[in-house]
Amino acid sequence: MDSLIELKDIKSHNSSTRALSYMLYENNGVLKRDNIKKLLSNIDQEERKILRDRGVKFGRYHVFLYKLFKPSIVSLRLILWKNYNEKNYNLEPPTFGLNFLNDKKFTDRNFMLLCGFEKFDRYFVRIDILERLFIEIIGSESIKNNKIELVPKMLNLLGCTRDNFLKLIKKMNYNVSLENDKYFLKYISNKKINKAPKDKFRSDNPFAALKELNLK
Repeated sequence: MDSLIELKDIKSHNSSTRALSYMLYENNGVLKRDNIKKLLSNIDQEERKILRDRGVKFGRYHVFLYKLFKPSIVSLRLILWKNYNEKNYNLEPPTFGLNFLNDKKFTDRNFMLLCGFEKFDRYFVRIDILERLFIEIIGSESIKNNKIELVPKMLNLLGCTRDNFLKLIKKMNYNVSLENDKYFLKYISNKKINKAPKDKFRSDNPFAALKELNLK
């Protein structure tokens, strides 16, 4: 959790690096990559290394602090978040260890993002697992006519059924086709699904209170 607090005052001559660091701090360690494309274009690999050294991961879908998804850290973040907002005390995180959720009881998107899950319509996928799925897809050796075969490893990674996986992957901008009893995936670059919500964490950050504490 120290890495999140340290981001607020990161030292860099690059204003974009400082801006990204502060945005990560304000948004509880998670940013959707589509929302910060221009900012990322101004941050070279040397500057990214500064952030990586502090636990920042530059993924396909998100830029995030991966250490914040550990169960103990998630629990602490939720306690701070609930007390800071003085509400949502009844909300409980998903069972630790689950990577895919299809449960109607999880409806608060901001709460689930704090728990480390991204929403696709009615599905939630753990952010770090989402990145691993992307790497699995682009690194697949099962390719036919520029289409990627759905293999059991992809299902096992998420821990979901094939039916749910196919519904999810369509919401992630992939076309799905069935050929000779095998499913194939193909990314659609000109289609946008799962747009970012208008509400953000900027004025909803429980960690702002931590800087007032003397923890030494």
